[in-house]
Amino acid sequence: MNQILPMLVGFSIGVALLLAAALAMGYRQVPLPWPSRVGGLLMLGGLALTQLAHLHLITGIGVDGPSRRYIVVLFLQSLGFYWLLLGALRPEGAWPRREWLLPVFVLVLAFLVPQDWAIPLALVLATVAVAHLGVLVFRLRALRRWFALELKVLAVFALMAVVVAAVGVLAPHGLGWVRYAWIYGALIALGFWLVSWLLLAVPDLLPKAREAVAVAYAQSTLDKIDRESMAARLRQAFEQDQVHCSESLSLSSLAALIGLSSHQLSELVNTQFGMGFSRLVREYRVQSAKRMLVEEPRASVLSVGMACGFNSQSSFYVAFKEQLGETPAAYRKRILNP
Repeated sequence: MNQILPMLVGFSIGVALLLAAALAMGYRQVPLPWPSRVGGLLMLGGLALTQLAHLHLITGIGVDGPSRRYIVVLFLQSLGFYWLLLGALRPEGAWPRREWLLPVFVLVLAFLVPQDWAIPLALVLATVAVAHLGVLVFRLRALRRWFALELKVLAVFALMAVVVAAVGVLAPHGLGWVRYAWIYGALIALGFWLVSWLLLAVPDLLPKAREAVAVAYAQSTLDKIDRESMAARLRQAFEQDQVHCSESLSLSSLAALIGLSSHQLSELVNTQFGMGFSRLVREYRVQSAKRMLVEEPRASVLSVGMACGFNSQSSFYVAFKEQLGETPAAYRKRILNP
């Protein structure tokens, strides 16, 4: 048993480092505002430090309870979590000045709240933040295929925060700080596992969320744009330049290529093509794959998918079957062997 929490701590710190690297390098080229990125790094660093503090608690170094430094880190990691997802769920530029008072408010609470109530208060604030994020996700439900899954994940995080808040209340009154460290440490590791699974199961979750945000909050940005001409330029980029065959293609990179902002391109795709950007890209990739499957019969199905811009075999199969009702291999066999 004494080895379990160190293993969970090691897992948490390893995942935190990987996620921090992905965030710092611009995960899937998602245009997050810089306060959101800073918030994400603050959250990941805070969780890693919190896990190390839990090791100290179970080894007897902190039997009298967490230090004030632990409490400050706890408040800041909750703020970081909120700012990270807030930047993902709101349009670019929507960062009111009044929100810059939030870190000041959080730090004042972290230093002034009595020790026995600091941990429950930090987790209650985290629960309120999760509730607000859930409201923002729900507002995007008409444009988000995965909104129900996202709401369930947020509900799990809210439940975790409530459990830790309750444990934080009971710890100095009989439960003990060692049990507190075990419970919270295990929940942090569970949270990291959940996030890792989510990013692997739905790798384009964050890009699609940003796309939905751009559509949901955008006012018309094309009043002074020749829509027909720009739509023709966009078709040329796909049909002649084959931009969709690049795995790194993003809304922002294509917008820069054809001379529009991300908001303008998102609105153009929705109004002129009747679909979202991600779906448009998938349709062009599947069309390219259809041709390649027939014209290059010796090429493997995986190599065809990768050449057409898909980042994995599973994403290729899902997109192909969604549009054509059959797998790439079945399509090739049907066309080449009628």
